[in-house]
Amino acid sequence: MDSQKDRASKHQQLWNDFLRRWPRENLNQLTLEEYVSVNDQDTFTYWLETKTRELGSIQGNTSAKFGIYKRNGEGKEQNGIGHGEIYTWRTRYGNNEFEVFNYVKNVLIQISKAAYDGNLAEIDSIDFAPLIKWKIAFLYQNQDSPVLINTFSKPMLEVLTNSNSKTSFPSMYQRLITEKGEQNLLQFGDECWDRVAQKSKEIHQKSILDKFSHIDVFNRGVELWSPEIVTAFCDLIQNAYDNKLDVFTITRTKGAMIRVGRKELGASRAEEVFATFEPTLQEINYALRYQHRDGYECSTVTNELYLRTRKSKKQAEFSQQYPITRKPYWPESYFGDSDADITYDDYKVAEQGESYTMTQLSPLNQILYGPPGTGKTFYTMEAAVKAAEPDFIWTDRIQLKAEYERLVSEKRIRFVTFHQSYGYEEFVEGLSAKTSDNGQLTYPIKDGIFKSICKTASVSEANINFEGTVWKISIEGTYENESKKYCLDNNIAAIGWGDTGDLSFPERNDYFNNEGKNNRNSLTYFSQNMKVGDLVVCIDSKTSVEAVGVVTGSYQYVESGLASRNDYCHHLPVNWFAKEFSVDFKELNDDTAFNLPTCYPLSRLSVSDVLNHLKEHGVHLEKSVENYALVIDEINRGNISKIFGELITLIEPSKRKGAEEALEVTLPYSGDTFSVPDNLYIIGTMNTADRSLALMDTALRRRFDFVEMMPKPELFEHKTVKNIDLTELLTTLNKRIEVLYDREHTLGHAFLFPAYNEQDEDKAFELLKAAFKNKIIPLLEEYFFDDWNKIRLVLGDNQKQEALRFITEQKDSYESLFGANHGLNIYEDAKVTFQLALFDGNDSVWDQPEAYIAIYTKG
Repeated sequence: MDSQKDRASKHQQLWNDFLRRWPRENLNQLTLEEYVSVNDQDTFTYWLETKTRELGSIQGNTSAKFGIYKRNGEGKEQNGIGHGEIYTWRTRYGNNEFEVFNYVKNVLIQISKAAYDGNLAEIDSIDFAPLIKWKIAFLYQNQDSPVLINTFSKPMLEVLTNSNSKTSFPSMYQRLITEKGEQNLLQFGDECWDRVAQKSKEIHQKSILDKFSHIDVFNRGVELWSPEIVTAFCDLIQNAYDNKLDVFTITRTKGAMIRVGRKELGASRAEEVFATFEPTLQEINYALRYQHRDGYECSTVTNELYLRTRKSKKQAEFSQQYPITRKPYWPESYFGDSDADITYDDYKVAEQGESYTMTQLSPLNQILYGPPGTGKTFYTMEAAVKAAEPDFIWTDRIQLKAEYERLVSEKRIRFVTFHQSYGYEEFVEGLSAKTSDNGQLTYPIKDGIFKSICKTASVSEANINFEGTVWKISIEGTYENESKKYCLDNNIAAIGWGDTGDLSFPERNDYFNNEGKNNRNSLTYFSQNMKVGDLVVCIDSKTSVEAVGVVTGSYQYVESGLASRNDYCHHLPVNWFAKEFSVDFKELNDDTAFNLPTCYPLSRLSVSDVLNHLKEHGVHLEKSVENYALVIDEINRGNISKIFGELITLIEPSKRKGAEEALEVTLPYSGDTFSVPDNLYIIGTMNTADRSLALMDTALRRRFDFVEMMPKPELFEHKTVKNIDLTELLTTLNKRIEVLYDREHTLGHAFLFPAYNEQDEDKAFELLKAAFKNKIIPLLEEYFFDDWNKIRLVLGDNQKQEALRFITEQKDSYESLFGANHGLNIYEDAKVTFQLALFDGNDSVWDQPEAYIAIYTKG
C-alpha cells in the first residue's frame, strides 16, 4: 500500500509540473514552435507524450495524431495528409500550417475548458484524435472534482466497464468515477491498470471487434456468438494482418462482407482476395478463395479453422505473391481522411505502470545482426520470451528476466554458442564413449541440443492430425476402475493380453494366435496402426464417451503392466486433453452403439466430427500448445553445413511438421525418423564486426528472417553529461567509422547506456570514461589494426586544440635516432608515432569534458 501511495504521490507531482509549465489560462498564447518541434524536450506535445507518460501513455503511431507536426525529412504522400516546407498536417483541419495550428489551438482551449467544467459530452463531440484529446482532458480537469481516469484507450475502457463498442467515452468515464468513490484518483487509476493487465487478451479482442463496428449485423452477432467463435474470428483476423494481408469490408445487397487480401487505397476493386468472412446472427461463414478458382473452400469460423489456417502457410505464400513495404490496412484506412493511423492496437507501450504485452507473432527463424553493443544479447531475452510465451505481460526488465529464467528452468528456452569446432554430433546426435559397470567401453548414441528440444517440443503440441483416424478404446470396461483412472491421469492408453509379448516384433507366439479374432484385431490396431496425431475416445458406456486424447508417441511393451493389472503391458502415449465428461455418440455414429472389441477405428467419424460434437455438448477442448525457443549465439561463427547437415531444409516454415510440404528424414546414427515441429522458434545472433552479412552461408540466409540492430543514438534523447551530448557524441563517432571502415563496424548505443542511466552526473561521467577505456578504444584498435592515425581521425583529434587530444603525435627523425649514416632504405625523413593518453593520473585529458565535446564540435 505504501508503494502505491508513493507512486500516486510521484504522479501527482508530475501532474502539477505539467500544469505549472502549461497553465490552462495561457493556452491562447501558445505558438506553433511551442506546440511541436524536433529535438526540443520542452514543447507541449513532448510533455504530453513523453514527460507525462507515467500519467497515461499515448505513444505509438505517426505524429499526425497531434494534428500538425514538424518533419525531420521529406514528407510522404498519404491520404488526408498535407505537407509544407517544414510542417505536415491533417488536411481536414486546414489547407496550410497556419489554418491547421489555429484549429488545433482552439481545440486545446475548448478541451481544457470543457474538462475543467466537467463537460465530457462537449469533448466527445470535438473532432480530434481520441487518445490525444482524452489525455488533454484528463490533465486539465478540476483535480478537486475529477470526471475521468487516466486510461484513454476505448477497448481498455470497455473492458473496465463491461461495455460494448456503442458505449460512449463519457458514459464509461462516468461509471468509473462512480466506482472510484472517495478513493484517490491516481491510486484508483493504478488499480484499473492492474485489472486491465490481467485482461490483455480481452482488450486485444475488443480492439479487433471495434474495427467492424460499422457493420450492423456484426454488432448484433457479437452479442449472440459463443466466446469460441469470437476468439477464433479475432485470431484469424490478427493472423491475416500479421502475415501482411489487408483487412477491408464491402457492402452487398445480401449484407456486409469482411475480406482479407490485397487492396490499395482508392482502388475500386481488390487486387486479390485471400478469404472472406460473412457474419450472420448465428455464426460467421468463411470462404477460402486463394488458389480456389473453380469453387471456394467453405466452412464456419472455429478454432480448428484457425489452427489449420495458421499451419497451412498459405497466407505467407500470398504475402510473397502480393508483397508490400507498407503496413497492412485495417477497414478504417479505406474510409478517407480519418484517424486510421491512430489505432488502439498499435499502443504496445501500455499505460499505467508501463506494462508491455507481446502481440506480434515471432518468425520461426530469425537472426539478430548488427555491430557490437547494439543490444542483440539484451534483446535476445525478450525475443525468446516473446516466442515461448506470446501473451506474457511485463512492466520492467526484472519481470522479463524472471520469466526468462523460469522458461530456461523448464527447458523451454535453451542456449548454445556456435564456434569453429562445433559439429553435427554435438548439435543433432552422435556417438559418445561410455564405460559400463563391468568395465567395457560402449558407444551409445547421444542426442544433441537441437534433437533434444525438437523431441520435447513435439511432445508438447496438441498435434491433432485432422486427416487422421478416430479410434475407440475401452480400458478394462466401461465402468470406473483403477486402470482407467491411472491411464487418464498419466496420459497413456493400456490394454491387456500381456502374455503375447512385445508386439513391435513381427513374430507372434501361440498365446496371440489362440486368441479370438476381435482380440487379435484389437492388439494389432493398438500396436501397429494407431499413429501419432490420431484421435482416441475412451468410452464409459455402449454409446457414450468420457475422455478424448491424441496419440503422441509409439507403442511400448511394459512387462510389469499396471499396478492394478499386471497383464496390461501394451502401452501407448496419449495426451488426454479433455476428460471427466459423458457425451452420447450414438446419433453421431449413425445411430449405432459402439462394438464390443477393445480397440478399433470409428470409420464413420472424422476428427472434426468428434471435436465439434464435443464442443456442442459443452466440452472444453482448449489445448495450449507450448512454444519452445532455441537461442544460437554467434551463429555466423559455426560451419552451418557441418552443424545442421541434412536438417537445414527441415527448419523452413513450409517444411516443418504439420505443414503442407512437411518433410521427415532418417537420422544417420540412430535411424530415427526426425522432423522439426512448428512450435520451435530458432533465434540466432550475429556480430557483423566478426563477419559480414554478405559472407553468410547462403542456405542460412534463405531460411531466416534477418532483424538488423544498428546503433540508435536517438535513444539518448540528447541527454548531456557535464555538457557532453551523448546523442551527438555517438552519432559523430559512427559517421567517421562508416567513412573510414563501414557501417557494420560502428559503435553500439549499449556502450553509453550506463552513463545515460546514471542520475548522478559525476558518476555518469566516470561511466562514460570507463566506456572509452574498456570498450570503445579497444574496439577501434581492433577495427583499424592499430592504425592510430585513423583512430585519431575517429576521435576528431586532428581538429582539436592540442590540450584536448586523446592521441598525441610525435615525429622522430631517423638521423636523430640512428645517426647520419644509418643506411636505412626509406623515403621519409622522420618516423611518426602515436601515443594514447593515460586514463589514470592527474590532469588526464580523459577527465576533461571539453575533450569529449570537441569530438563533435570540431574544437
